[in-house]
Amino acid sequence: MTIRHAIFLLSLAVVMLILTAGLFAAFNGFASRNPSQQNSQTGDPPAANVEHGAHIASTKCAACHGRNGNSTNPQYPKLAGQNTSYLYNQLLDFKSGIRSSLIMSVIAKGLSNSDAADAAAFFTQQPIQPDPVNDKKLAGIGERIFYNGTGAGRMQAACAACHSAAGNRMMMPMMGMMQNGMMGSTSVVTAPNLDGQHASYIINQLDRFASGERSGTVMGNIAASLSHADKKAVAEYLSGIQ
Repeated sequence: MTIRHAIFLLSLAVVMLILTAGLFAAFNGFASRNPSQQNSQTGDPPAANVEHGAHIASTKCAACHGRNGNSTNPQYPKLAGQNTSYLYNQLLDFKSGIRSSLIMSVIAKGLSNSDAADAAAFFTQQPIQPDPVNDKKLAGIGERIFYNGTGAGRMQAACAACHSAAGNRMMMPMMGMMQNGMMGSTSVVTAPNLDGQHASYIINQLDRFASGERSGTVMGNIAASLSHADKKAVAEYLSGIQ
């Protein structure tokens, strides 16, 4: 374990204490929102048929996302190696209208929940193909931001608190409690795996969260705290991870 990663794990404990202290206030904020604006990332996907998922991927998804989930056009995200629950619930969001896209909304509405689970399971099993790192110095800056945040007065929590394997295990159950209104749901909010994702796509989504075009109480605040240079650095780092 590197010193940087050790510092990150230690910082997770601090972040968890901060989240615990603010949990009641966060709950009130979620509870006051219009139910139609709530993100549907609380559903566990049903048992999946990966073979059927491969068929859906080739007939419904390949044109934009590639047959194996590694899109060649950076305006479309890579789906390979993605968290199954995340993919499943994003499809449900497109299907319900919580998340909007001229292309994805139409495709998702033509899928049953079982279809969505099958496709998600298929893409999860495909290996991600990272992009080449064009600027190693910039990627190094992005790695520091990803694990350490950007310092006082700006983004306090590190991206890795939710978007790394260790962070997901430690943080997501608490975030799930907040999202579900502490009503006893056993489902948890799932954050996407960003390893190997197109840099330009990551920047685009951060911009959408920052502007409010894409909803997300946590991500909206974090994205708004990042400068464009910060976003570029983090995206450059993440795009080269396998």
